Parts: sequence; C-alpha cells; structure tokens
Amino acid sequence: MNDYLALGCLCFKVFSPLDDEESSVWQEESIDGLASRCPSLVATNTARLLGAGWIRLESRRCAERPQWMVLRVYVLFHDAGHSKVGRTNTAMLAALDAIAREVDISPHTWQGSYVPGHEQRFDVYASRDDQDPSLYFLFNTLPSPSPAERLNDIAGKYAREALEDLLDETTTLEGLKTDLFPYQRRSAGAMLCREAVPGAILDPRLEARTAPDGSTFYYSARDCRFLRDPITFEACRGGILAETMGLGKTVICLSLLLATRHHLPSLPVLYAGTPVRPSVASLIDMAVSAVNRQSIPWRIEFDRIRQSTGDEMTSCASKLRESTPSYDIPPSLRNRTTTSPSPQCMLLTSATLIVVPRNLCSQWQSEILKHVEPGALNVLVMDDLKRALPSAKALCSYDVILFSRNRFDLESKHGTDGHGRRIARTPLVCTCPYIGASRTRDCHCLREDMLYQSPLKNLHFKRLIVDEGHSFSQINTNAVVVATQLVTAENRWLVSGTPAKDLLGVEVDLSSLEFKDHQSMLEQRRHFDPLYDRSGAIDNLGAIAGSFLKIQPWAPDSLRHSVSFKEHIYRHEDSRRLTYSGFSRCFQKTLESMVIKTQPKDVEITLPPLSHTIVRLQPSFYDKLTSNLFTLVLTANAVTSERTDADYLFHKNSHKERVALVSNVRQSSFHWAGFDEADVRATADTSRGYLTKDQTNCAMEDRELLLQTMEMAEVPALSSEGWKAMSRCHELGIVVENWPDESASHWSFEQSSDSSRILTGISQLLDAQRFVNTRCAQTDPGEGLAGAGIKALASARRRSPSQPKVVQQAVAPTGGRTADKVGKSSEPPRGKRKSRARTNRAKAQRLTKSGIPSSSLGDEPALKKRRLLSSKDPRPATLSLRVPKHQRKQASDGDMLVKPSVSQPPIPPALEREEESLPIDSPYARGRVVGTTSAKMSYLISYILKHHQEEKILVFYEGDSLAFFIAQMLELLNIKHDIYARSLRSDLQSEYVVRFNETPDVRVLLMDVKCGAHGLNLCSASRVIFVNPVCRPSVEAQAIKRAHRIGQTRAVHVETLVLAGTIEEGMLERAQRMTNAEHIEAKTLEDDGGIREIIQNARCLPITREEVKSTCSMAALDVPQQLWGRPGWSRGSTVPQTAVLPSAVGPTHEYGKLCPKQTSSREGPPKKRARFGPPTFDERATEPAGSEAMSTASADERPAQWVEEGDDSSHAAPGVTRPATAPNADDLWLSLKGLD
Repeated sequence: MNDYLALGCLCFKVFSPLDDEESSVWQEESIDGLASRCPSLVATNTARLLGAGWIRLESRRCAERPQWMVLRVYVLFHDAGHSKVGRTNTAMLAALDAIAREVDISPHTWQGSYVPGHEQRFDVYASRDDQDPSLYFLFNTLPSPSPAERLNDIAGKYAREALEDLLDETTTLEGLKTDLFPYQRRSAGAMLCREAVPGAILDPRLEARTAPDGSTFYYSARDCRFLRDPITFEACRGGILAETMGLGKTVICLSLLLATRHHLPSLPVLYAGTPVRPSVASLIDMAVSAVNRQSIPWRIEFDRIRQSTGDEMTSCASKLRESTPSYDIPPSLRNRTTTSPSPQCMLLTSATLIVVPRNLCSQWQSEILKHVEPGALNVLVMDDLKRALPSAKALCSYDVILFSRNRFDLESKHGTDGHGRRIARTPLVCTCPYIGASRTRDCHCLREDMLYQSPLKNLHFKRLIVDEGHSFSQINTNAVVVATQLVTAENRWLVSGTPAKDLLGVEVDLSSLEFKDHQSMLEQRRHFDPLYDRSGAIDNLGAIAGSFLKIQPWAPDSLRHSVSFKEHIYRHEDSRRLTYSGFSRCFQKTLESMVIKTQPKDVEITLPPLSHTIVRLQPSFYDKLTSNLFTLVLTANAVTSERTDADYLFHKNSHKERVALVSNVRQSSFHWAGFDEADVRATADTSRGYLTKDQTNCAMEDRELLLQTMEMAEVPALSSEGWKAMSRCHELGIVVENWPDESASHWSFEQSSDSSRILTGISQLLDAQRFVNTRCAQTDPGEGLAGAGIKALASARRRSPSQPKVVQQAVAPTGGRTADKVGKSSEPPRGKRKSRARTNRAKAQRLTKSGIPSSSLGDEPALKKRRLLSSKDPRPATLSLRVPKHQRKQASDGDMLVKPSVSQPPIPPALEREEESLPIDSPYARGRVVGTTSAKMSYLISYILKHHQEEKILVFYEGDSLAFFIAQMLELLNIKHDIYARSLRSDLQSEYVVRFNETPDVRVLLMDVKCGAHGLNLCSASRVIFVNPVCRPSVEAQAIKRAHRIGQTRAVHVETLVLAGTIEEGMLERAQRMTNAEHIEAKTLEDDGGIREIIQNARCLPITREEVKSTCSMAALDVPQQLWGRPGWSRGSTVPQTAVLPSAVGPTHEYGKLCPKQTSSREGPPKKRARFGPPTFDERATEPAGSEAMSTASADERPAQWVEEGDDSSHAAPGVTRPATAPNADDLWLSLKGLD
C-alpha cells in the first residue's frame, strides 16, 4: 500500500447480517466481494477503477451503526506504478474525478466511526482564500519585503556582504550620494535576495493537502492528479519591482547596481565543466581559470588589498583582465549529415542592461548624475539609432548599458542582412547563373558574413532591467523578442508601479479621491469581480511571467509547451470548462514570487500634503454661446433623425462620430472656434426643414425643444460680431483696454463707438505686441500699426470662403409653414436654380449626419491650419485651400501668394544688445490685457501669474488646440514654458522633462494628460492644473503622481477646472459616482449609460439680451496685464531649444495664407535619421568613434566613465550649452499636433 494514497471513505447501508469479522477487522475488497455485498456497485465507477488497478478498497462495518458499511478508498499515486498501470485513459480519469467528489475525508470516518450528516467532502477544485479576494486586493496586500530574514540563506560571501551593506542604515552605500530610506534599502535587499538565493519552489499548480491518515500528498486540481513527491522548479531570479509611483524605484535599482558592482553571473550548470588542457598550464593560468569558473569578483578583493597594503597587484590584474570569463555552447545538430558549426562563445559580464522608454532616457541619465558619485559606475548610453554597438568584449568593460526602447528594438535585426533576409535552416543548393561559358557560378547567395550579428547575442549579463516594462506584456513586439531570444541575463527585472493594465496601488487611487482612507478603498474592491478580474491585468501578468521573466511552469521550454496561465490561477468549478470562480491559491503564490512591493504603512516617509480642489467657474458669454451651439447640434440630430438608424449620433453604428463629437464638447468648455456662420445656418435650416415636413414622428415636446434651442443658440451667435469674427479666423478672443485711438478700430473684432476697450484675437494681439515691441527705440513705436491691423484682421472681416453669398430661407417668418408653392411660370431662372443647387450641395456636405456639421466632428480649424510641417519630411508644407469656383476669378494672384499677415520690420541692432522699454508717458505703455472670452483661460492665466514666480506649474490638457492657445497667452505675458505633446519626438520629450526639473527659467509645463501616466518625474512642480476634468480616476491619479512623489519639498495643490451648469460638470459628477467596474466596462466615457443620458438631456444655458447686445464680453483677469513693453519681452517666453524643426514658413494668421518664419539663430535638428542598417555596422573592440565622454560633473569637467553613443549638439545632455535665442509660441507649435 506504499504506492497508494489514503483518499477517503465511501459509506452505504447494507442489509446482510453482521458477523464478528466485519465489525472488527478492515478487509480488502475485490470486485467479486464487492458485488456480493452490494451488487449495485458492480457497474459503478468504483468497480471500474478497482478492476483497472487505479484504486484499492478496504471495508468494515461501522461499530456504532452496524447497518453502515465503510469503504476505505486508496488511490494509486500518479508518480508511481507506471510500469503496471497506464494513466492516459480519459474515461478512468473521469471515473476517478467522480469518486473523489463522493469520498468522506473525515479522520473519524477513516477510523470507522461514521456519523450520517457530518461528512467532510473532498474538494476536487483548486483551493481559494475564504475571503475570495480580487486582484486589486491581492496586489495591495502583498507582504512588504523583509530581506533580513534571509540573510543566513545566502551562501555566497560577496552577495551576503552586499546585502549587509544595503541593510546597514548607519552607513551610506559606497558610490551613492543619496541616503536611502529604510524601505528603499529593504526593497533593494529583497531584489538581491531573489538574485542570490534562487532555491526551489513547489510547482504552483500543486496543492499540499493532508490525507485522512495524516500523510501529506500533492494534488493537481485541473487534471485530477495525486502525487506522492512534490514537483519543484527553480525560483524566479528577478521579478517585478512594483513600488508605488514616486517612491524611488530608480534609486532602488541604482543602489542594487552599486552593491553588486563587479559581481559576475554564475556559469550555467550545463556548461560549468572544467576544461581539459592539452598540456599542464602555469600556476597563474590555473588560478585565473579557477577564478573565472567560480565567478569570483576579483576586483573587489584587489581593492581591499590596495586599501590595506597599497599593493596594486598590477600583473595579476592585467592577467585577469586579459582572460574574460566565458563558456561555450555546443551547436545542436539538426541531422546526422549536418556540418557541425563552431560552438557559440558566451562572455560573462557584470554589466546590467537597462531598457527605458526613449522619453525617459534623459531622465535616467539625470538620476544617475544626481544619485551616483562620479566614477562609481561606467555607463554606456545607447540612444542614437544610427550608432552601432561596440563589440561584445568592449561591452564587458561597462557597468551599465542604458538602452532607449527604440534603439533596443533595432537589435531584432540580428541574423538578417540589410534587406531583412535570413539564412534558411536547411542550406540550399546554389542556383546562381554561371559566369560565361565556365562552370563557375556567379554566386550571390546569402552568406553568414553578410548578416548582422548583434554583440548582445554573445554576452551573459548579470541582469536585465526594463523600466516601465508593462508594455512587455505584448509578447510579439521587437523589444520582447530581443529581450527573450537574444539577451541572456541571469536576473530579469521589470520596473513599473502599474505592472498590468489598470493595476494601481491603493495609495495612487487615493490621489484623485476626496477621502484618504486606505482601508476603505481596499474594502470597496476587496472581493473577486468577474468583470474586472478575468482579463486585462491578468493577461498582462501571465504574459510577463511566461515570456519575459520565464517563470516555470508558465514559460515554454524545449521539452514541453507553455502551460495555460488562466487555466490554473482560477478556481474553475467544472472539470471541462473555465468558470472563473475566484482566484486559486496558485495565483497568490505566483504573485508573491513575482512582485516586490512595500505596504504604505511600512513606508518611512511622509510626502508633503496633497490637496485636490474642483473649481467651478461661471461661464462667460462666449462659453455659453459655444455650449449652446453644441446643444443645438445634439438636439437637432436627435429630433431630425427621430432617434433611429445610423443618422442618430447614439446609434450603435455611429460610435466613431459620437466619440469625436463628445471629445470636442469636452474641449469646447475651454474654447472652441470650430463652428462658423454657415455651420449654424445649415443646422438651423435642416431643423426648420424637418419641422415643416408632414408625416414625421416628431413629438410636440421635441418640436418645442428644438425651436427653443434654435432661439437660444442661433440668434445670439449670428447676432454677435465678436463670435463671427473669432469663428472666421478661428482665434481666442482677448479684451484690451487703453488701446491707442488711432488704430483701435483696425484691430477690433467688433464695431463699437467705445475705443477704450476692444476685442481682438490672440494671434493678432501677438502680432501687434511684436510690432510695437520691436520699435520701442523709435519715436513713434506704433507708426504703421493701423495698416498692420487691417492686414491682420482681413480674415475676420470677410465672408468665410465656404459661406454662400445667399442662404435660402427654408421657413416663412411665421415659422410654422413653408412658403406658398409657385407654379412653373414663377420658377427662378436657370442660373439661379443652379446656384441654389450648389448651395444645397454645399449645405449637405457640411452636415455629415442629420443636424451635425462636419466641423463638430473633426479637429478645430485653428489646429488644422497650423499644421505646417511633417515629422517625416522637414520641408515646408503648403496649405491645401479650395477656393469656391465663384470666387476664383475675383482672387488676384497676390492673394494666393505666401505672405505675412503683418509686416515684420527688422529688429534694430540696438535691440540685440539691450532691451528697450517704452517711455512712461507713451500711450502704448497704458495698454492692458484685461480679460479673455474663455472663463477657464482667464482663471488659468491669473493663477499662473499669481504663483509662477515662486512655484513651478504643471498644466494638463486634452486637445492640442488648447495647448496652443495657452502657449500663445504665456508668450504674450513672457512666461517661459514648454509643451509636452504626444506628437513630440521621444528625445525631445525626455529633454523637456529634464529641463523643466533643472532649469529655473522654465516655470510652466503644458502636458497632454495622456502622456502623464507612466515614469515621468516632475517633482519640481508643486501646482497642478487640469484644464478639463479627466473623468478617469486612474489616469488622473497617475498624472498627479508626476508631481506628488519623492523629491517633492512643497505642498502639492491640484485644481480641476469645470464650467458650472454645462455637460462637462454633469459628466464629472457622473464619473465620480461610477464604480471601478463601470469605469472598466466603459471603454470610452460616452459608452457609460449615465453619461450618455447626460449628453442626450443637455439643455441650453440662459443668455440675457444684455449679454447679446454688449460688446467686449469677457471673463476678467484678476489683475490687468501690461501689453506692450513688458519687462523681459526680448527674451521671449520659451526656453532656448535645440530641436525646433526648421521651416521656411511660420504660423498662419490669415485663413489660407502662410507667414514667413521669424528669423532666428537657432539651428535645426540633425538630418532625418537613417533606418537601422546592420551591414553598415562597424564592430569595434573599443569605444565607437565619435562618442563623447559625459559625467555627473559639469560639461567642462566630464570624467571618462560615461560614454554616450552619438552624443551631438542636437541631443545634448544636461549641462551642455544651448543657443540663447528664444522661439515664440508659434515655433513651439511645430512640436505639437502640427508634426503630422
């Protein structure tokens, strides 16, 4: 019975008389004996298994209740008896599963004391925690690392010393400038323990259970296997460093690197044999060989000898440096006739390979400069796509090889030529043509020497670290292929505070909530949620565990395929299908073996306080007008489409249009200039035309709602001169006081008798400011300003090219009926009919869906017209402007030329040396900017003006047009800023982050909220503004964590701007009420039923007659700002840049006309980078030619321990002198959405 498991008992009633033997002795049962006692069981699963030898039975009558027969069931262990009993019969496995469900595993029953109704059934499914926790709960309750408990488990002397150095809080780690917090020391120590104490762990698919007789066995639930001996795998040598964003994951990694500097990886056991020499070697050669085979960090010992005795050990060190530790991997023969290639030589190196997103590469360099002593780490930076890697032997001399993700991807070209060809696994016979009449072939076949061989293939690294590695869950990307198939590393680490989709720490989630109770937040998401916990994050974790970390049994190997992750980490309460009935203990063990994360209560640091306020602003007249126009569009679409078919915006087939419109609605709360008069008229005419039709399904309530909406949106819009002017030139309106009388009317969007206050556009105002500022040294700086205003406002004062000259009225003035029908004799002439047909076609083209103008579904025209350059083609782009046929004849040749909107006089030479100011009595010195047409813009600018001198400000936006308008305002007020846009090149993104943190001149950083999710450290900012509500708690929380993190020394104040009474406010309130499951289920905000209802029930904001009739309506600034001659105007509002794209043209101020670019001494970027071409690589044993030494010191004191590949002036690191000329906001736009 040693090969059998005491599984449990089967109990049943018998009616045969009791004899003494049955009540006192356990008797082994056979099929015949079982049939005589209970014939009904002969055909059961028990009899079948008994006959096949899978189980054995013992029987005895229950002493207390003789009518009950107790059968002990013994199951043959799956890892025993294979020579006699086969285990592949699926029918037998099903029978065993059925028996296991019925047995009673109570120890009392096993002893023969059966009590009916007190059975303890065997659980055939995977065990789970009684609380049925969710992934969020498991992730946020992982035990904090405690490496001190494992100090004695480390066998290696040097690893144990490194751990002691890391955990010793009384000393600073050698080579590290920064004093580590205790939790950082423990996290780094836990990483070191994972690397130094691999050990063996139980197969996570197995559960250790106790049999009724007290013995231990191992059970696999998904295949119903019972094992006597455990199956073990090597523990994960690495894992996921998932410390909360802002707690210093970078410095934790750097401390690990410094503690284990010069530690070599161990030789793989398979290739660790002692080489056989052809002859007896010298003693020093044998000593060197022994040192290399044991991976002894000899440099550490030599440093100790030098410090204690002064002996440099020069000859020994030279001998050891010449002999790089290595091992050979013999080739695998495909068949007997295959020619045996030479073995692959692998060099052992103590270097750590670090792969970071390209936009974080400069930030990593900055962190190394800040935290590491000069000379402590020898760093190679590989960020240039055109530079080749040094040879494998040269790479061994570095401690850190810092790769940008883009450059790391290119190593996937290994084994290919310049055309992407690879050599076939089976050599092909050459079929190239012969040379002339000879029998010699003119061979052009692909050969081994034509292929690119990556140096990474021949190196065995100490570790591989991937920062923000959550993207490595996509297993088919080039980076993952390189990391898994090309790179050999003893330890693999993925660093990310969000290692899987939507998997955040509880303390990050709290950043966007009003309460600050960790436990309450945990309780909200404590239990398993089938919607959230079945996909997404689980798929990401499974891919990371199996593909990147290569954790067994989830990773495939040469002997078997990978095991399904999702089949074993859940409790599936069905033997055939997946039921996802909660997480199994298997998943909990796997998660604990992968992730290192400190509990918030164990973090010995208190970050500065964080406050988050929602600021509800009263909309300005123009804000109301914009909101009402979008409400008109939504109402007209709902009524005229009768809420049916694809014309209806909320139909299932209109998802793309709905997303675009709702996105524009959200942006419009800041400013929107996408509508024009023709759009409003087309929507209104379509609505009136529908209302006059007969036999429509329009309810009276809808009819009244549409008429009311048209009255509140169409009339004010078409009555407002300011709105019409802004819509024609697509500008943000600015109100200026004390404009000089002689030119005020030429710059004003509105005709008014009061010239003391005018409304003009932001671009026009920048032109006027530049015009006067460059003439400050002249007697009359404003000479010619009126003529410049005429040119600047030409687009605002003419009819839009797309607006028809005559718009046919569709409804009689009485409003209810169409005009009287006219007979054939009263038909308009043929030419007028054609003109009307053209008008109708133009109107139809404006409306993509019923009542919805196309302008409301696309980008704002202000954005489109400024797209000047392509990121792929640095040549000037031309604007494609269609001129209506009826206007082409009138257009002169001069109108179609590229010319400036405002003539720009050359800057006097005096201004290049000294900034001139306006005289105090100059009329231009009294000009003041007093407000804008956007309530949010006025509040934002007032807020920035109030705080930018003392604190840095981070502004999150959605929509590039918003960023451009804000940048124009900041330029107008000479506030230095940068724009971190999604379309910005990765190297510039990285440069902007470093510059914002380290340059005191840059006070404001505008950042697309979609760029603020991962990895960025912007702790220099203590003021954070969201110009629009994000409505996604996880995205908002991660964006806030860019500033509220380690390194922050000030209290962080966060404000979210909302227009009161608008759709935006309703969406925010609904988003705050949504549960996490509802947020996950709604892929876009408008997919949520509550938000859809808010949008569908939108109503117009009330506008008074006084607001319609008044001029220069605005949202006032807190403090009026000087317009001309502001201090510092000649220095500009943007910092010097090295990568502003060159162009022959500048921003557009007139519709359809391009302006010459302002002259500048800035140099453009380097030429377009050539595509990575392996054949052009030049392998070198030393550093690549052209590389530049960099260091943690200043630019003039760079020691040689830092080498950056391809370092040039266009990608200069911190400390490199940059040009002093400051580009304006128009130039900055070239790094925004305009980079198509």
